[in-house]
Amino acid sequence: MTPDPKTRFAESVLATIARHALLARLASKRAARETVVVGVSGGPDSVALLRVLHELARENLAITLVVAHLNHGLRGKAADEDQAFVEKLARTLKLPCEAARANIRAEAEAAGIGIEEAGRIARRRFFVEVARKHGARKVALAHHADDRAETVLFNILRGTGIEGLASLGPRAPLACEAGAPGEKLRGGQAETLRGGSPDLPRAVGPETHRADGVAPRAEKAIEIVRPLIETPRDLALGYLAAISQDYRHDETNLADYHTRNRVRNLLLPLLAKEFNPRVDEALVRLAEQASAAGDVLADALDEVWGKIVRETPIVKKGPGPFFTIVVDADDFVALRPWMQGAIIRRAVERLGGGLKHMSAERTREIVDALLSKPIVGPIDLPGDLAAERNRRAIRIGRRQ
Repeated sequence: MTPDPKTRFAESVLATIARHALLARLASKRAARETVVVGVSGGPDSVALLRVLHELARENLAITLVVAHLNHGLRGKAADEDQAFVEKLARTLKLPCEAARANIRAEAEAAGIGIEEAGRIARRRFFVEVARKHGARKVALAHHADDRAETVLFNILRGTGIEGLASLGPRAPLACEAGAPGEKLRGGQAETLRGGSPDLPRAVGPETHRADGVAPRAEKAIEIVRPLIETPRDLALGYLAAISQDYRHDETNLADYHTRNRVRNLLLPLLAKEFNPRVDEALVRLAEQASAAGDVLADALDEVWGKIVRETPIVKKGPGPFFTIVVDADDFVALRPWMQGAIIRRAVERLGGGLKHMSAERTREIVDALLSKPIVGPIDLPGDLAAERNRRAIRIGRRQ
């Protein structure tokens, strides 16, 4: 007999959590519980995530939940009503709730970036703050299987490489970065290779060095987990209907002036109707295969990085660049083109430059310039970074 919608959804989510070891399982009633921050916008996906985690925490998961809601200040009264809805839901479930307001439009204008990108950066910054306040090391977000398919297709249209194909994996490091969300090429979480940016607050990993050459104080890493990432959205909607749980509607998700919305509302339905009714599943399979390939590439990059790269802080007073990453030039020349680009991208990211403006084309231009002559540079890189080459070394660092 087919399980009811409530059971189907809960079993799907619990299977994902178990398969990827996202959250601690409950061994006994007296087992210690880990604190998990749940990002809740008030929409159906995040409300379903909160309700199912609250349910699973009773018998299956050793977790304590904290609700986090960021009011973006973009939708006026509707945004305030979203916040009030989330706060009321948290009270009903007897959970602590952290809510804050941001002026995303002003942040976007000040940074010269889009509204969606500014909102993503602000949310991640807020989630880090809430996690640190409550001593949490995990932030649960409500991305589901449909989101993953949409993101893969969106990235294909933008001309992505393998990193973009492996987007939205079950887990990822949480970092605040001007551009990409700071996800690494490991286990299907690829949007950048590794590390993060010096924007604060952030999660600092054990290998991270600040661009000023000062080692940061040790901090426990904070990561994103996505318990719904293998679950279709219709299961979440069926679950909410089964438990009679209402949610908020964001009308901007229906507007077609954002490219991502057009992919979701127009292109994916067209592909399903005219070409492949299971296109979502095909795109998710592609993401999983890219993830597996990404693991192999990440291991290869780790090995090469350890052999030919030195991270040696060198601070120079006065004008001009100072460098903290040095690559053996002869070894770099002998690498395959993908590995050359990966080395440059990782160096830029580890020094806090961000990868938003490090497209495959721009990365290739930088590599070609470094290979063109024995003495080259400085070459401008994102985040006030520069690269130069002498006969024996390629140096990458931040301009003062």
